[in-house]
Amino acid sequence: MSSSREQSVADAFAELSDTLVADFDVVEFLHTLAVRCVDLIGVQAVGVMVADQRGGLRVLACSSEESRLLELFEAEAEAGSCADCYAAGRPITVRELDPADPVRVAGFRAVHALPVRLRDDVVGVLGLFATTPGAMSDADARTARALANLTGLALAQHHAVEYRQVLAEQLQHSLTSRVVVEQAKGVLAELLGLEMAEAFTELRRFARRIGRRLSEVAADIATGDYPPDPPEPAAGRSRMILICRFDRLVLRQLRAAIRAAVTRHGLNMSQTEAFTLAVHEAAVNAVEYGGGTGQLILWRYAGSLYAEISDDGPGLPPGYRISEEPPGLAPGSSRGLWMINRICAGVDIDSSRAGTHLLLRYPLLAAVSGWPAVAPRPRAGGEVPGGTTR
Repeated sequence: MSSSREQSVADAFAELSDTLVADFDVVEFLHTLAVRCVDLIGVQAVGVMVADQRGGLRVLACSSEESRLLELFEAEAEAGSCADCYAAGRPITVRELDPADPVRVAGFRAVHALPVRLRDDVVGVLGLFATTPGAMSDADARTARALANLTGLALAQHHAVEYRQVLAEQLQHSLTSRVVVEQAKGVLAELLGLEMAEAFTELRRFARRIGRRLSEVAADIATGDYPPDPPEPAAGRSRMILICRFDRLVLRQLRAAIRAAVTRHGLNMSQTEAFTLAVHEAAVNAVEYGGGTGQLILWRYAGSLYAEISDDGPGLPPGYRISEEPPGLAPGSSRGLWMINRICAGVDIDSSRAGTHLLLRYPLLAAVSGWPAVAPRPRAGGEVPGGTTR
């Protein structure tokens, strides 16, 4: 094994093991593991399958969220090499797939399946698809076995005397999380006009952006909002209020939708107008300077309203900070961002050449405590609970 490969393997296992000792999301972790497996081993696709309570294999994570790849792994879990591996409890390699095999038709030549074990139990399979025929090298085989073992460790989140019952409950919870993630992907794909793989990427980005678990955010997106008077979400949960794409033609309708949504969530008239103005101004900026279109995610969490307005523009200059002094009125003076910063209790900017994500927070307690429609002090950035600060 070359020194560069050894370093890559060491870095990957350090990353994954660091995640295991923290409070991690199993679906997110296994997706990362599958991606790292592709990076480290001479294969092109990886799927993680676990057994449900009836003993059938279910796909929990893939290296790619493309619908076709998910379908291939699901077929393997039902009646392919991965199913055979689970039944036999030993590694299985098909060095050259039959030309009629759906996996071969999709462009892959070989399948490698490794059992995922917890103690003496086989609880799943790590499936690998390769575009070249033949067996894995000894080094790749060792790395694959280590990743399969790490998968087992990720699934072993608790220890108890009633081990098998606890294990079954853990695996069922993991599978339920995967179902919720699929539902959330569908919601985002429909509302934001994305492919399913793009929807998963956006879901992961958003969860990381606000510092919450992937499965928790997925559950909130899948649940959505409901009329007429939404209560405060349960501790640790959020209420997704509005998710949409927008362009110049729908800005007026967008403003009306924002106003109606935040009114339902407890702001008085002046506060509703202030927060609506801030979100709408951010949307206008996205259209004017961010490529002509954008997306809005509006939600309620921990006593505040949040809005993330995103665009695909060239981004803000490196090190940009919102001015503390009122800028001029000329176009491009950043007066809109200055005004948004005056209105909101928290403003966080995440900008790169790939686009800008503007995260706003407005406290719902304003209706009780008297939070002004315009904040008394400018803020150049700020701590955003559930978010990140640059």
